[in-house]
Amino acid sequence: MNDTTPSPTPRTRRTRLIGAAVAALVLIGGGAVAYALLDGEDTPGCAALASDPALRRSLGDAYREGMDCGALGAAIRDAATGPEPGRHTLAEARALHTALTTVAEDIERRRNPGIAPDLRAPLAAALTDYAADTYEVLTGVNGEYTHREDDGPWRDAGTVRTPARVNDLVTVVRAVSEDPAAYADLRAAHVRQCAARLAEVPARTTGARYTGPARGCAAGLGRFDAVAADIPESWAGQWRTDVLRHLADTAGSTPPYATDPAGHLASRWRHLAADRTDTDAPRFLGDDSTRLIDLWTTARHEPSDAAPVKELKAEAAADAGTGAAETRKALACTRRPAECG
Repeated sequence: MNDTTPSPTPRTRRTRLIGAAVAALVLIGGGAVAYALLDGEDTPGCAALASDPALRRSLGDAYREGMDCGALGAAIRDAATGPEPGRHTLAEARALHTALTTVAEDIERRRNPGIAPDLRAPLAAALTDYAADTYEVLTGVNGEYTHREDDGPWRDAGTVRTPARVNDLVTVVRAVSEDPAAYADLRAAHVRQCAARLAEVPARTTGARYTGPARGCAAGLGRFDAVAADIPESWAGQWRTDVLRHLADTAGSTPPYATDPAGHLASRWRHLAADRTDTDAPRFLGDDSTRLIDLWTTARHEPSDAAPVKELKAEAAADAGTGAAETRKALACTRRPAECG
């Protein structure tokens, strides 16, 4: 797995945001307003987002003065997605990249992990359409995405690639995931990407070609685990129930592995996840990385007690733990940036 330690760029942005808050304190003279600025507990809204010059430019003709949160979210979704799911123009990809950066900066400035409710579903829909890219960012396997995270989208042969800072992405995923359907859709989209890569591994393959897809998948799933664990406990139980219900409500039929291996794995995962009855935080979908390996190796007729399978499951579980730990740190830094350098 690639090192996903936060780069100097996010720290530079954090310093700039803290500096802006300090400057504001000087201007307004402290008092209760100063405490509110430092504490960062202002209610999520859309005024700051809608006034951001880069975001306004990325929306083009879709931008309107006085847009409410619902209209702004729909404009971002429409600007970032096109008529063919999963395929994007450079302009669409730049709109998504700009939106991610702007929303993450707004969350960090407020030190509040949430966003306005009307923004959650459209932003999640846009991110789901970029699942091939978010998979690469969350897993950290493709170094090109890390190298280009601040440069924006690029054209790779006939495909437009859309990078992002991993901490920006998990911050926005956490924000939209307060909508349980959004979280369920994003996690399912990641699993579909995992399934597609697992399905490409030839039979009797060994080494990194055999272990790489499962381990990369696990690192991303660990990040989703940390997002789920970050939902406030006062309503997390109902949230977890609603996530599973949404997975059940959107589950379709399962194709045979022989004809559609990726579709088979993704569908089997969804059905097994939806059938879970325990929603306790320590166990909630937390064994997805090893469950997918079980589904995959069973479909390939590999013995579950074979040494390569057991070793792969142990490595994947460790990768999921690393992804979760890195995400917990990133989310903590959103709330307490001064403690993160």
